[in-house]
Amino acid sequence: MPSKYQPQVSAWREDLHKGIYTTQLHLSNNKKLRYANDDYCEFSRSPNGIGIILRFFLIFISFLSLLLTIFGVFVSFYGINIMQLRKIDILFVFLGILLIFISFVMLQIFLTILFMPEDCPIRLNRRTGKIYLYEHFILYLGSWATFTRSPFRAKEITVKEFNWADVQGCMTSVSVPLASGGMVRSYRLECVVCEPNTTKVIDHFLLAADNSLGYDEWMWINSYMAFSDKNLDAEFMPEEDFTWPIKVNWPEEIDKKSKASSLEEYQQIDAEYKKLGNK
Repeated sequence: MPSKYQPQVSAWREDLHKGIYTTQLHLSNNKKLRYANDDYCEFSRSPNGIGIILRFFLIFISFLSLLLTIFGVFVSFYGINIMQLRKIDILFVFLGILLIFISFVMLQIFLTILFMPEDCPIRLNRRTGKIYLYEHFILYLGSWATFTRSPFRAKEITVKEFNWADVQGCMTSVSVPLASGGMVRSYRLECVVCEPNTTKVIDHFLLAADNSLGYDEWMWINSYMAFSDKNLDAEFMPEEDFTWPIKVNWPEEIDKKSKASSLEEYQQIDAEYKKLGNK
């Protein structure tokens, strides 16, 4: 049975219920809660396990791999006479083209990890019914865009605003076989954004990813947005001793809108910035 939200997200597993799951059982935030008050909350969407040490290691490995593949390209094409190609030369040309492609991918990985911010949070305001995404390509590294997107857009941050009423949840999963036998499965909590009062998907984004099946973040957020707070884990995520120098920097207008205490205050902020934009 396919998802009722179409077009269906890749690797779809199941559609998720939207609403309060329980008012009695404790709901964990999975140590992803960056901040929360009575108006809005902010959840981390940083990829699991990427701490400072691992990040430096990945940057070093990807940079070293990039240098090696560039060197391989040079060696493959060195001394080849295009006007008098031998059979062995054709093989080296093919190898060189392959290494150019690998170099492109390694450059994409290197720059993405180097310029990724400390986090890519989602902010949800239950007073206004709006949600805000702080998007960086690190969340989608490994998708088809890895092979088609310009690596030099690695610094790019996209901020999106949606109505919570138009957002639905899905679980996706991918299995990778192991050479020794067995399988490794990864799970992603994806949110789809639909046209108002329809099931037609116009956008989607990552909420959380893990190696085990879990719905913690989705259940927590649903209860919070419905003002059902009593059983929610309110502990903020632990602070690291050293954080990445590229910080989360919400645009001023979005920062004010996302912290509004009422829809009226939101509309007032929106009108003020529209007036400034028309000057």
